[in-house]
Amino acid sequence: MGHYPFEWQTDDICAADFSHFQNQFSQTTLQLIPFANGPVTFLDSTIEPSSALPEINKPKYWKHYIKRVLKGCQSAVATERPVLFLPVWNSRSIVGIAAVEGVDGQFADVLSEEWLNDRSRIISREFFLHKQKAIDPVTGMFNGRHFHDTLDDLLLEGQKSLEHSAQKAAPQHVSLLFIEIHSKANNAGKALHDIAMAGYYLESLFGQDLLHHLGNGIFGFIGENINDEQAQKLGKNILSWFRREGFPQIHIGINTFSHVKDSFDTEAEKGPVADIKADIKIEQTWLSVSSASRRGPYALCTYGSISNPEAHPLKKTDPSLAAKFRKLWVGTDTFAVLLVSRDNKNQDDVFSKRLLSLIEPRADAVLAKNDEIFVFLKEADAKKALDWVRNLKKIIPDDLDTTFSVGIACFPCIDFKKSDIPQNARKALLHAEFLGPDTVVPFDSISQNVSGDIYYGEGDLIRAVKEYRKGLEMEPANTNLLNSLGETYAQMNKPRKAQPFFEAVLCIDPIHYMALFNLGVANLIIGEDDKAIAYFEKALAVYQSKPETNQINDLLLQLSKLYCRTGKYKKAVSLLEKEKIFAEPGAKIPARYAFLRYLGEAYMGAGRNKDAIIALQRAIGHNPHDAHALSMLGELYALENQGDDIALSLCQQAVNINERHWKHWYRLALIRYRMKAYESALEALKESMKLERKNSYTMCLAGQIYDKMGSQERASAMFQSVLRIEPGHKGAASALRKITKTMNK
Repeated sequence: MGHYPFEWQTDDICAADFSHFQNQFSQTTLQLIPFANGPVTFLDSTIEPSSALPEINKPKYWKHYIKRVLKGCQSAVATERPVLFLPVWNSRSIVGIAAVEGVDGQFADVLSEEWLNDRSRIISREFFLHKQKAIDPVTGMFNGRHFHDTLDDLLLEGQKSLEHSAQKAAPQHVSLLFIEIHSKANNAGKALHDIAMAGYYLESLFGQDLLHHLGNGIFGFIGENINDEQAQKLGKNILSWFRREGFPQIHIGINTFSHVKDSFDTEAEKGPVADIKADIKIEQTWLSVSSASRRGPYALCTYGSISNPEAHPLKKTDPSLAAKFRKLWVGTDTFAVLLVSRDNKNQDDVFSKRLLSLIEPRADAVLAKNDEIFVFLKEADAKKALDWVRNLKKIIPDDLDTTFSVGIACFPCIDFKKSDIPQNARKALLHAEFLGPDTVVPFDSISQNVSGDIYYGEGDLIRAVKEYRKGLEMEPANTNLLNSLGETYAQMNKPRKAQPFFEAVLCIDPIHYMALFNLGVANLIIGEDDKAIAYFEKALAVYQSKPETNQINDLLLQLSKLYCRTGKYKKAVSLLEKEKIFAEPGAKIPARYAFLRYLGEAYMGAGRNKDAIIALQRAIGHNPHDAHALSMLGELYALENQGDDIALSLCQQAVNINERHWKHWYRLALIRYRMKAYESALEALKESMKLERKNSYTMCLAGQIYDKMGSQERASAMFQSVLRIEPGHKGAASALRKITKTMNK
């Protein structure tokens, strides 16, 4: 059984569409009113004009015409100035007002009310058609065309701000994310179902208004005022969330730019046509997601990391510099390479030239760029290199007015080649940046951890593994490296390979929060629920004794999910109530609906049905497509006698959204049984049994239905099957005794 995978959306126009389609609606309005130049302002009919008008800098007299339109459901023309106030309709009522300025005064005097009202209806119909063309039938989200138009409008606004602002506008970061969802389905219907489910998950994280489905499981997100670091953090959260929900592969491409400045400063992008620039930004994001797909099953890639390798913090040593180094280390098996970088990076090269003049009489030096100098010290180890830097600092004149930091790398060092040493000096310098200005750091295992973290943050997991492994060669008992390597293997969907590294951390530090948490996640992924619970509980105890903010919400979510899955409902209730996860109504909690769903499930399992109903209603408010919450709420409505019709509708919605969970079919059958629709209840139970064959719930309900239908032999067989699975099942034993007694009469 299944349902048609496309849902042809016929959503009415609503006030939120005024922001989603601002430019398109304005253009349509002005095309249908050719004697007006605009601008067009759209006003929400539910917002009091007294508060709305000051925010959009419109005159007070508009208030009179707005109220007149809403009260009389008719268009109006302002006499103070030729402004048209046209109601915008959905199929039932007025949702807003289009205030059209720049109207030719000659026409304003002769416009009839009938013509304006007719025009209002035509414009409203065009708005409706605009919206329908922008909806994706698989997910109900906005589609790729709308994504392009939205980005186009955003870039156009940036161009206008450059052209018309007297002062230079502050950069506004924009991050584009392409999220590629891979389905494990073996037919088109199941693949479309997986895409829709992925969309529902993403809606719960982002909010419905911000997401687009570009087609074939590619989702697009436009994040204003989200910088590259924030975008990468968001991407990692998405990867973790989908991996734990069982999606086989997720790839994310990120493209961050400043739409006021960076989008209009290259020769390739000059010109007035903003959609060309939108095409370029989309193409760049596509390149990044394509690169992510080559990095592993759960990976991300930023466009910046592949478009400008010279700007990469771990950029390769320039070939010309490498050639100079080869000449310097010929004939020596011990040397040090120092990378000197000024802390106050500016454009002039005075510092570098003066510093170079101080260095060159004392050592061989290679100028890399204005603010970086490589120094080669023959026959020097780390101690000699440190002494050399201290002596250099003593002769630096005060008038240079800046400090410098130094990364030191020596040869030999484990199995690193001579050609690796300049890059190791760069890793040491990156390590120094974490310690503040005027710092000297010799290359060590922590430097390797820093470089591994850079690659891990970019989603380049294969390189991250190499960096972490090299670090462990230098310091096998480094808990940060062990945990980082384990996390990377887990992110590569290799939980069994990750486990030994987390266990090694706990042998050294039994209360290492992240290792406990990560080991719980690894056990969760491979299906060892009891072990996962034990590790999560230990991590929670560590958090409670010494609070750490990192991933605590994720820990609570996973632990509450496992408590519900294993029937420990009272523990789940205690956990979620004690931690006060919902204490702040305005707090932005990722997957908030999931917390509410598990709280509802926990209340339900603990017999607190009324509390469960409230929690599940809130969960559905955050994610209307949460099939589990819909299904449970349907059952609760029936149990609490709040209407079998509503209960049936909720359970049917759950099945339509996710038909692959046996419990959704079981609850649908339960409601149909209550309504005495026995044949259709059996149909639902058969679907449930296909997904979960040996289940006492479905078999017992099937026995009850057969008994009601007068088929005692089938009912007896079902109850016997239940008792074979659960010998102590009281309901099945009692029902079987009654049927046997009846059949023997």
